[in-house]
Amino acid sequence: MAAKAVPGATLRLRRRLALVIGIGDYENVSKLKSSQNDAKELSFLLQRIGFIIDQPQLDKKLAQMKHILVDFENSIQSNDIVLFYFAGHGTQWKDQNYLMLKDFSAVNTADSKAAAEFLKMNAINAHDILNALSARKPYAIIFLLDCCKNYSLKNLNLDKRALNGSDSKLVGLTGMHKTGSLIAFACAP
Repeated sequence: MAAKAVPGATLRLRRRLALVIGIGDYENVSKLKSSQNDAKELSFLLQRIGFIIDQPQLDKKLAQMKHILVDFENSIQSNDIVLFYFAGHGTQWKDQNYLMLKDFSAVNTADSKAAAEFLKMNAINAHDILNALSARKPYAIIFLLDCCKNYSLKNLNLDKRALNGSDSKLVGLTGMHKTGSLIAFACAP
C-alpha cells in the first residue's frame, strides 16, 4: 500500500552534524596506527551522506580539543542529528570513561584520589561530552567510541592476581546510557 501525502504537511529535513576525532600520534603513551585513517575515512563517508563536518580532528592536544568541543556543542540546534566519534586511547576510572588526547601522560594510580584528579585534569570525560551534547536537545545523538585498551590503569580495587601476574588489568570502558542516544563501542565495555 502506498503512503498518501497529507495536505499541508511539509518535509522538514534535520541537520546532521558530526565531530570526528582521531588520535594516534601520542607523545607519552603508545602510538596507534589506524586512528587517523579511521577518522578520515569516516569523515569522508559522513560527508557523502549529508553530515556537516569541517574536517576530522587529528592528533589534537587537550587544550585544543576543549575549544573544539565547545564550538561543536554551541553549533548544535534542537532537532539536529548529532554524531560524535573518537578513535584513540580510552580508559575508565570509577565508572567514568576518559578519552586521552595527544599530550596525555601516563598516570600513577597508587593513590586512587590522585588518579581521579589527574584524569579530570588531563583527559576528557566522555560522559561529560554526552551530557553536554544532550543538553542542546538534539533529535538524536550517535556516540561512537573506538578506543584502544592498550593503555591500562593500575586499579588497587581490582583483583591483583591478573593473568600475567602483574598488579594491573585492562580496565577498558564502562557502559554509558542516555535517553535519545545510540552509544556504541568498537569493543564491548
